[in-house]
This record gives sequence, structure tokens and C-alpha cells, in this order.
Amino acid sequence: MDAVRGFALCGIHVVNVYQQVVFAAMFGDQRGLGLGVMPDVVRYGFYERFLPIFTLLFGVGFALFLASAENRTDRPRVVFARRLAVLAAIGALHQLVHPGEVLLPYAIFGLVILLPASYLRPWWAVGVGVVLILVGGQTVAGYGVMPGLLVLGYGLAGLGVADALGTHARRWSVAAVALGAVTVAYWATVAAGVELPRLSFGATSLPSQLAGVLTGLFYVCALALVLRTPPGRALGRLLTPMGRMALTNYLLATVLILGLSPLFGIDGLEDWPAVVGLVVGIIALEIVFSRL
Repeated sequence: MDAVRGFALCGIHVVNVYQQVVFAAMFGDQRGLGLGVMPDVVRYGFYERFLPIFTLLFGVGFALFLASAENRTDRPRVVFARRLAVLAAIGALHQLVHPGEVLLPYAIFGLVILLPASYLRPWWAVGVGVVLILVGGQTVAGYGVMPGLLVLGYGLAGLGVADALGTHARRWSVAAVALGAVTVAYWATVAAGVELPRLSFGATSLPSQLAGVLTGLFYVCALALVLRTPPGRALGRLLTPMGRMALTNYLLATVLILGLSPLFGIDGLEDWPAVVGLVVGIIALEIVFSRL
């Protein structure tokens, strides 16, 4: 699971460079306008693809923490609530330099949605999570699906999915093929300029949000298969320490992005080679740092 979390961080770094630097330079405080000019590779391959993985794993991590804490204390949810309060404080400070970051929303949704959902049985949690995704995906981009993904992650952990990353190769293969087919079909639809039905209660549409979630799940299934191969096991040894220090690396990336982007001369869409170089450099630094 740590390897998957590290993998998700790598993709998140790409999007964050555009949001924190490129779109800030182009649009100032209206960074959301950047979605209309975001390179297609980033918009449909990275944006809202890796963050759902990170969010789902937060829910999984909550379930694992709760199971462990129940053996050490009579009030495990109180302990986790305190951790969420600390996370909220960190997230509030992080918002000052990285508007749109995820730590504060995780803390809020964790307290309001995830803690109450922890009283549900796993299958019920999965069902509630799916419903929340379908509803939230029609409200606001990115944040709308977060509550559902958190609850879904909690439910999947209770069903043992997190423990199955290294087993059940056939099931992961079937899931990868199915989700991959959906992902490719969506990409083909976008490339052909086909307008999908707009299902929305608010500022976004459900099909685009579901596409992000399903593409992220496809990436997870594909990675689960890759990690079984000799090159994949080597990749896993690099990603696992990075994922184990996910919070630190997420915050560190903000410092590195804001500090190094001027040195790379990043301030526009034409600077994508520098963006690639910066992201690769950040990932390399975090891999080394995480192994110290």
C-alpha cells in the first residue's frame, strides 16, 4: 500500500506544479481558469486521477489505524479525531502557500463523514461510499468525490482489499482490463469531441468526475500487476519509503515547487520540459530523503 501511495504522490506533484506555479503566473488568484488551457496529457492523464488514489488510501489507512488502535485503547476514534485536529491545523497553514491543498479537506471530511461511517460494516461502507461519490461527483470538482472515496477506502480495507495487493493476480488483471477499457473509451470520446451528458447539481459534471476516479483505479490495478515483476519489485522498493512518509513528502514538495520553479524558469504552458525536469528532480530527492 505504501508503494501505491508513493506512486500517487508522483502524479500529484505534476498537477501541483501547474496549479501552484504555472496557473498562478497566468491567472493569479483565479487558478481554476487554468483547467481550460491545461495540456491534455496533464488534464486527462494526471488531473483528478492520482488524487482519488491518495484519498482512497487515506480511508484505507484510517481503517488500519482504527483496527490497530482498538488493541491499545478503549477509545480509538477519539485518538484518531485528535490526529485529524492536528492534520486540520497543518492543512490550514499549508493552504496559505498552497490554495486548494487536500490536508484540510481530509481532516474536515474525516471528522464529519469518515468517523461516523466507521460504525458501518464493510459492505455497507462500500455502498455508502459509492452513493456519496455519485452524489458528490455532481457538486464540485475534486472535493466532491472526496467523502465517498474516504468511506469507500474504509470499506475496502475492511474487506481485505489492501491485503490483497500482492495476491489474486487474476482478479487484478480482470479489473485492470475492465477499467482500462473504460479509461481508453473515455479518452477516445474526448479526442473525438463527443459531449457526454451533463449530470450535475453544481459546478461540475458526474461523467468527468467518474472518469477521474475510474482512471485512478485503473492505475492502481495496473501498478499492482507491475509490482509483481522483477522491475516492478525494484520500483516498489523506491516508492514504498516515499509513500510511508507521504505527509512529509507532500509538504516538502510544496517547498521544492515554490522554491525551485523560478530557477527552472517555469511560468507558462510552453515550459513543460522544465516542469518534467522539476517533477523528476523532486521525486528523486524524495526517494533519497525517504530512505535516510
